[in-house]
Order: sequence, then C-alpha cells, then structure tokens
Amino acid sequence: MINVYLNPSSLQANVAEARRHPEGPFADAGFAVERLLASGVDPNDVCLAMRQAVYEATFSTLYALGDPGVDDDDVFMLFEELLTSDPSGLEGRTSSVKP
Repeated sequence: MINVYLNPSSLQANVAEARRHPEGPFADAGFAVERLLASGVDPNDVCLAMRQAVYEATFSTLYALGDPGVDDDDVFMLFEELLTSDPSGLEGRTSSVKP
C-alpha cells in the first residue's frame, strides 16, 4: 500500500472519487489534490508526500499493535473502528467540502 502512491495516476483517482462522492470520507483530500495540481505542483511531489503519510500511519499502527498491553481480542476488526474514531463525529467527512 505504501508504494501505490508513487504512481501519479492515483492522484486523478482521488480527485475522481471526490467528485463522485463530494460528501464522502476524505473527499476534501481529493479536492485538495485537485487544487495542488491546478496550481502547478509537480504530481510526483504530491505522490511523495502522500507516500510518506501512508508510511507514517502504517508504522504507527504496527508499532501500536506490538504493544505488550494489546492482545488479539483487542485488535480484532480494529480497522472498522478507524472512521468512527474521528473525534468530530464526521467519520472523515468535512462540512466545508467545496467541490
């Protein structure tokens, strides 16, 4: 999953998804990518930044799972809790999405 973001075509997929579902989780990120590209930012630079963010998130997750205080029952289906853990209650959505 980390190196998937090295392909600039993934950026257009993010933009297209945001356009299809402008109120969906993290649609604002798709629109941010669209604005970055429209402003002339090199798509490869955006890819490198996204790749680093995915790496950090993955590393942090794996590190937390290695915590001796976490047992198998505590992490079963943990991925389902990710969006619901958004403290805003919006599950990754934003009320200020402007397509």
